Amino acid sequence: MKFRLSPEDLWVGRWTRALRHTRAPGLRHGIGHDCAVLASPPPGSDLVFKTDAVVEGVHFLRSTSAPLVGRKALARALSDLAAAGAKPLAALVTAGCPDKKTAVRLQSVYRGFARAARHWRVAIVGGETVRTRQLLLSVSLLGTVPRRQSPHRGGARPGHLLFVTGTLGGSWPHRHLTFTPRLREGQWLARKKIPSAMMDLSDGLGADLPRLARMSGIGFQLHPQKLPLAPGATIRQAVTRGEDYELLFTVPPGQAARLRKTWPFSTRLTEIGVCLTGRSGFQTGGLHLQGYDHLR
Repeated sequence: MKFRLSPEDLWVGRWTRALRHTRAPGLRHGIGHDCAVLASPPPGSDLVFKTDAVVEGVHFLRSTSAPLVGRKALARALSDLAAAGAKPLAALVTAGCPDKKTAVRLQSVYRGFARAARHWRVAIVGGETVRTRQLLLSVSLLGTVPRRQSPHRGGARPGHLLFVTGTLGGSWPHRHLTFTPRLREGQWLARKKIPSAMMDLSDGLGADLPRLARMSGIGFQLHPQKLPLAPGATIRQAVTRGEDYELLFTVPPGQAARLRKTWPFSTRLTEIGVCLTGRSGFQTGGLHLQGYDHLR
């Protein structure tokens, strides 16, 4: 009796064909197995885990280029690894597919995944498929960072200076699909032990800076006139629009001159404010602090 693959197995095989040649250091078992199995990380490393999702109608449109959808899904998770100063290792992808038309589109989405994975040297080693009401992609990412060198959101102190990479406010309609996660910059900052706290800007400075401040138990003074605006962006958009995927980090005053002198990247680096005591509150120069909120 001849065995026939189920429709799900046929589609998954088509989607993942572009991923078959991706490899991770120490990968024992990858796509096609119940679990991906990898060797233990090198001695002296900490593991970094991240999960992120993009949903049609929220993070991209039905008309968005399918390869760019795949690219964005992976790049969003990589941006969080950048904020942890981590090196990406391997990823799992869960695809939510509502119908056959979307299944055909997913072949191009996975080609975008594959190109992005090769560019940033990430192995996509497995995943899952589910039926959903709209196209959904969830990426779980594994990375490594030298032991005890990963910055977090809770280390900022009064007097520390606020910095951002790149420009803010110009994410839509195109850059949110083509941005470059600041992996090299984040790894360099962590290796040099410069940031006292660090995170990526995904929901907008107006939402993410207060999160860092609350985690560190501080206030801050923001200098709106110093915000590095993307071409055509307003100060309000730089604070509220979201999806900039730049790094926001704090630096002790004694480290700031060293940072500016040794910064090895063409990526723009801007001081935008200073941390204050918690009782000083959030001083914004009249700007309303609001970013993207999935539950609003």
